[in-house]
Amino acid sequence: MGEIIVGDLALDFSGLFGEEPSEKRAATMPQERLLAPGEYKTITEAQKPAERNVEGESGIQALKLYREAQKQREDHQRSLEVFQRYQENTKTSEQFQTAILKGLRAGADVYTLFLQAVQAIALMTDNRAFYSQAEADLTAIYGRGLQEKPPLQMELQSAQGRLQRLLEAEERETERDSRERIAKAIAAHRGTIAELERMIAGA
Repeated sequence: MGEIIVGDLALDFSGLFGEEPSEKRAATMPQERLLAPGEYKTITEAQKPAERNVEGESGIQALKLYREAQKQREDHQRSLEVFQRYQENTKTSEQFQTAILKGLRAGADVYTLFLQAVQAIALMTDNRAFYSQAEADLTAIYGRGLQEKPPLQMELQSAQGRLQRLLEAEERETERDSRERIAKAIAAHRGTIAELERMIAGA
């Protein structure tokens, strides 16, 4: 059916019986399943910016906790190393104490006993510079200064030990410049040894 004339009016019924143009039809909406009693529709929404910020803050907090835990582990490791070194120093210090008592009974010179006592103190206080300074002052003042034989002999033994290490290094070295420097050091140590031997002989 199309257009019907009634009196002066023309009625158009084509839209009721034929295809309506696509631009005039209402948009087709997808059908939704009817919910059963007790069911609720789950609304899915895009994540809000506030929720993303919470996740970012959580990541920062986790990183902070990780760094704090790592720092605690490092502090614990350092404390453990300090304690182990203290135990080793205590054990060595006790050995020096025993050596001092044995030296006194054997009539050892007081300079040797003094340096052993200084070394025990340096170990207990973890102060290596204390022993090095005491040894240097002893040999300089009581040895070369006051011409006491035991300190001179200590310095002689130390110089002889350094000379031996220099001779071994000279044999291993292949570069010319290094060998020349080692040779000069060897000559200087031999001169020091000769001087100390003369001082000991005259003491």
